[in-house]
Amino acid sequence: MGMDILHKVFLGVEIFMMGVAACFVVGFLTSTIRALFHLNTKDIKVWQTQDIPTVMAKAGREGWIHRGLGAFDIAFNVIVLRGQQDETISTHSWRAQQDDKLWGKAMCWWLNLFQANHGPQAACGDLERASVRVAVLKKALGL
Repeated sequence: MGMDILHKVFLGVEIFMMGVAACFVVGFLTSTIRALFHLNTKDIKVWQTQDIPTVMAKAGREGWIHRGLGAFDIAFNVIVLRGQQDETISTHSWRAQQDDKLWGKAMCWWLNLFQANHGPQAACGDLERASVRVAVLKKALGL
């Protein structure tokens, strides 16, 4: 009985480590492909507050599929990561990085392999969605 539990623990650790390794591989492959084919020419290399309106406008033009994935992202953040109900995993990770938390730093490092300055750009998207929702609700309430 004791060895059976130990084997299950080891299997769980192995599966977890394979998942972590797969995340690294996917991140590095994506970053390499983007660099080889110059797909990152529009990336914001150095984040500045002047970039916020541009990124928010881009977030405001998201299509139905992207909004649906965003809803799943927010739900996962709330249910699994115990985050806020109005933010994505990316924004939650970025805020954790700002608070000097190791998991936030690791997540932001990985997300930056896909898109430079992913955290602040995700926060801009969350802010855009929240701003639109506030305006709609204020109008509905007659404020």
